[in-house]
Amino acid sequence: MPSPEDALLRFEGPRQWTNFHGTVRTDIAGQWVVENGSASSTMAGMRETAARIQRLIRYAVESGVRLRAMGSRWSFSEVAVVKNGWTLQTDRLNFDFTVGPGSIDPAFAGEREGLRLVQAGCSIAELNRKIESSARPRSLRTSGASNGQTIGGSLGTGIHGSAIDRAGFEGEVLGLQLLTAHSNLWIEHPNFPTLSGDFAARLGATLVRDATLFSAGLVSLGALGVVHAALVQTAPRYLLRSFQRQMSVESVIEAMKRLDFTGVALPKPNQRPYFFQMVVDPAHPNTGYVTVRYQEPCPQDYVTDVALRSGYEAGNDLPGVFSAVLDVVPPLRQAVVSLLLQNRLAPFENKLNTPAETYSYTSSRPGTAGGSIAVPAARLDEALELARQAFVSHANAPAAYACRFTQPSPACLGFTRFDPTCVIDIDGLASTSIIELMEGIRTRFDAAGMPYAQHWGKLHGLTAARVAASHGDRLADWHAARNRLLPTAAERQVFSTDLLQDIGLA
Repeated sequence: MPSPEDALLRFEGPRQWTNFHGTVRTDIAGQWVVENGSASSTMAGMRETAARIQRLIRYAVESGVRLRAMGSRWSFSEVAVVKNGWTLQTDRLNFDFTVGPGSIDPAFAGEREGLRLVQAGCSIAELNRKIESSARPRSLRTSGASNGQTIGGSLGTGIHGSAIDRAGFEGEVLGLQLLTAHSNLWIEHPNFPTLSGDFAARLGATLVRDATLFSAGLVSLGALGVVHAALVQTAPRYLLRSFQRQMSVESVIEAMKRLDFTGVALPKPNQRPYFFQMVVDPAHPNTGYVTVRYQEPCPQDYVTDVALRSGYEAGNDLPGVFSAVLDVVPPLRQAVVSLLLQNRLAPFENKLNTPAETYSYTSSRPGTAGGSIAVPAARLDEALELARQAFVSHANAPAAYACRFTQPSPACLGFTRFDPTCVIDIDGLASTSIIELMEGIRTRFDAAGMPYAQHWGKLHGLTAARVAASHGDRLADWHAARNRLLPTAAERQVFSTDLLQDIGLA
């Protein structure tokens, strides 16, 4: 088969690949860069780009070279890259479409005005700007606190959300376009038919309504093909009223375990929070920095300031705190972290912004590191005690723990799988000591029988045994979906990686 290279699909030769945070470096055999054929979003352009990607996949199969699609290289882990393989850079694929009434299945029971078809290379930040500034302003119903991920990357690894009563971002996806060497599929859940067969055909896709394929595709790990587009639910634009306060962990731990904040001294005690997060300084384990947000209607004439920096980025993207510690000598780092947490997470009241403004800026830079472990919220006190014990044994690892909450993911391999879930983010500096601290926490969880699952895109200690313990019988469904989507060993090999092989997913 001749090379598929053309003016819109360019091959750039072998190089060393590194991710955004600088935690992964590996040699790759080359990088492919794909672009759309026009600046404006068209269905014809979607079909042409999909066909171009499929030609590349077939070329990779015939060449026996593994292939990984990637967007903004946002993951801390090696999940997004394959050593000595090809990368497909998709971050220039940013078409998006408002779905018209004629394209919606008559059986669709949701809000019809809120559907948005988004190409996989569009970032969360870009999508926020587009929908909040449109003629009929909308907002994402939830997203991650960082905004640099692309739509494809979010569905590749899962992100843990920002709303206590919703699942993560993948829970807002009602359909996805998945490309393999010989298939262009539009996949939906059979219980939630959304787009018509005619709309799928205009994408050049075959409409498939299958619960197993849909659930597997929501967190695909890049192992099922190339996600080209997703259908995202949005809400009428709203505001978030945010507060930040220092509170003792013991004063709020029971409320966090139940996600019931009745009787807790929060800023609006009679209103259920939209978002709740507690950052814990492990050097002072009863000291918590609480960020709480409440959802409010947004006036129609409100103008979203897409250039606004929210003023509380450290609470959104904790690695940004650690960027300021990179140049501090190691013996002083944890003391400096404690001071920075007090400074950067200082109390504030009544900051009122849209989601795009609230999650508008992330300041972390290479040299920081992050891991995320999801546990049942009801067992948060046990989890924090085990994390405290690990820190005592690894006190030279400057770190902070951030506890956030979400509902269970509908994805087969979504890591926020508990009902409800607390995600414990472990943030610090990229170093041997932070890796040892993270592993110390996991080892204690293993020994104590603590149920947990790890963020695929963060630093991890994934093993086949840990993946099996985290995801159980869901693994069989995921493998069944993979075998149906990629029916030949050659196709499955193209979308495999060393990591996936090591943890039993390839």
